[in-house]
Amino acid sequence: MALLAPDAKPNQLGPRLPPSTRSGLNIKRAGKADKAGIADRRGADSHCSHLGLAGCLMGIALAVASPTSAAQTTDYPNRPIRVIVPYAPGGTDHQIRALAPTFARLLGQSLVIENREGGGATVGTALVKQAKPDGYTLLYTGTGALTVAPNVRKQAYSLDDFAPIGNVIGTPYIIAAGPGAPYKTLADMIAWAKQNPGQATFGSAGQSTGTHLAGEAMAAAAGIRVLHVPFQGIAPAVTAALGGHVHMALGLPGAIMPQVNAGKLVPLATTGPQKLALLNNIPTLADQGVTFSNLSSFGLLAPRDVPEDILQKLSSALAQAVQQPEFLDAARKGFNSPLYLDRQGFRAALVEEDRLYKGMVRDLKLIEN
Repeated sequence: MALLAPDAKPNQLGPRLPPSTRSGLNIKRAGKADKAGIADRRGADSHCSHLGLAGCLMGIALAVASPTSAAQTTDYPNRPIRVIVPYAPGGTDHQIRALAPTFARLLGQSLVIENREGGGATVGTALVKQAKPDGYTLLYTGTGALTVAPNVRKQAYSLDDFAPIGNVIGTPYIIAAGPGAPYKTLADMIAWAKQNPGQATFGSAGQSTGTHLAGEAMAAAAGIRVLHVPFQGIAPAVTAALGGHVHMALGLPGAIMPQVNAGKLVPLATTGPQKLALLNNIPTLADQGVTFSNLSSFGLLAPRDVPEDILQKLSSALAQAVQQPEFLDAARKGFNSPLYLDRQGFRAALVEEDRLYKGMVRDLKLIEN
């Protein structure tokens, strides 16, 4: 595992953006810069290969226009639409449930939200890949299911098996300590972990998920060894931290902030590039000398061969739904930061994220045979 120099300055990936909009993934690693890349087999803009995730997410959201639609050739949708969330209830599903009423109203059909957890989000993701490409089975997931898991070990699917519809949320993770943890601050956690190598435990949403990778990268940046304990979603990881089964939980604000506000979990840091009032101005890792930041993105996708007119109808409805006050209010009440990208923007950001994570997985020695 490559360690990050604790006194190094953060390596900001992507263009400089105003503090109110800057987000993304950045990690300072020892050694040569990663030159590995992947080809965008769907024709995403080539300029994105030179940007960090922050640049893709924010720059493309501003610069890429929504696609124009050809004449509709189907009566889609004429029955309820199933949306698979590949995590346990109580985390990511809150995001799509907040969006569902408005999205369903615009489409004229109800959404059936189904949690299909397992395998670090790979079980539910593979299920959608195998579904009939008719637009009646969709995937709402963290992008790590598509850009981390397949780079850690061979999966039954790849990024190219899905057609992006739109990115919905972009939010940092929170690292929080449970009541049984022998530390209450990030500095104390790092000091304790250095004295007890491999004994500081953190629970994630699953093996090979974005939360897993973020925890490993944080440890590398801090120069410590930690023990990863995977769960089938972030909600069970939070429960484990509350019960003293793991020292820390690393996951989405929606699952962790209610416990923080109730005084049951102690926030150590966020993985964002700056503090957020939405998250009680919890200090970032970078604020505390750990040179790693990571934005977690969540979006809606369909099986690859869904017809273009259906994809366009879904994309158009999603673009309207994410702007509605009821969704924005619900998202913020759930401690989520809305961040919309259209089809092309989301596709390009996924390709760039896949390239970045491929290098991180290799450098952190997380590849499994």
